[in-house]
Amino acid sequence: MYKAVAVFSRLFLLCITCLLIHSAQGQSALTFEAKEIDLGYMPEDTGNVVVDFKWSNVSDSTVFIKEIDTHGGCSIVSYPKDTLAAKSKGKITVRVNPKNRPGPFVRKITLLTWPDSVVQDLYIKSYVEPSVKVWDQNTNETNYGAVALSSDYIRVGHVLENSKLEKSIKIKNTGKETVRFVPSKYKKPSYVTIKGLPDKLLSGQEAIVIFTIDFSTSAKLGSYTDMVELYAEGNTPKEIIVYLIGKIIPVPVVSATKPMVQLLLNEADLKEIPADKPAQGSFTIKNTGASPLVIRKVETSCSCLTLDTTNSIAAGESATLYFTLDPRGLSGLEEKKIILYTNAPDQPIITLLVKSLVVSH
Repeated sequence: MYKAVAVFSRLFLLCITCLLIHSAQGQSALTFEAKEIDLGYMPEDTGNVVVDFKWSNVSDSTVFIKEIDTHGGCSIVSYPKDTLAAKSKGKITVRVNPKNRPGPFVRKITLLTWPDSVVQDLYIKSYVEPSVKVWDQNTNETNYGAVALSSDYIRVGHVLENSKLEKSIKIKNTGKETVRFVPSKYKKPSYVTIKGLPDKLLSGQEAIVIFTIDFSTSAKLGSYTDMVELYAEGNTPKEIIVYLIGKIIPVPVVSATKPMVQLLLNEADLKEIPADKPAQGSFTIKNTGASPLVIRKVETSCSCLTLDTTNSIAAGESATLYFTLDPRGLSGLEEKKIILYTNAPDQPIITLLVKSLVVSH
């Protein structure tokens, strides 16, 4: 009888201990106004960017931040080292620099609080626009035979789909012979016009070429690369290519009966997946607005990630978007993005994050 009571007591204490541990690991005394902050689009040469994660100690006891991990990124974190009083508020300040990190930009900060022993992840997200090269006769020019360009890329940045803008490059004849341009043999998109380029350039002569880009007539959306091909007689090669790159953003639609986006989760963690087998997952999106939600375009940050989607979601309805990640060629911790372009004025661009740990067996 005594042994039975003793065994029961131990089991009871073990159960209570497990419940307490589970409770501590599941919920932290420290809550955040937002665990994910999206900075939108920013130029690569922005410099240091300061992001504040505002917290509250919602418990009736003190807590402190025992450890913070920036995962080896370009992040510098400032946070209170003292005990955080019950019901107190404050912030964790993170400084990031997008220099030399063009494209999708994600930074993760992991913190451990004590004595509740809870681990929480904070995310900073952005899309970093590559910096534009400046004409430099010695280092940045691109040569097509005797024809030198200040840059063979025109970066339009991130612009609304109804935008019209002008971009220019410098062009120079570095050879000894005259170069003649033949407009009738140019190849260019219909939404681009060219002016400022003379019919000929004498030896050593320069000109400023202006490209007028009217996206309202292009029917383009999202990331894109296009090109303009000039044609020059007396030069080898005759074809001179200038690339256009950028990102076209939807124009918000103002409507009293607008669609509205509600996401249950904007992040899917596939956990550990084998390196030789595709993995699937899904996101659920609901239209809580009063008119149809249209998904106008889908982009992914990697060709390894594909999404099966619907074109439209009726008002009040939900849809499940299924994705497939092909991990071949990937390894370790991976984070890939899915970008949806919609007609929702409050969320014309939706970013979804797919996380995984790719392992080889």
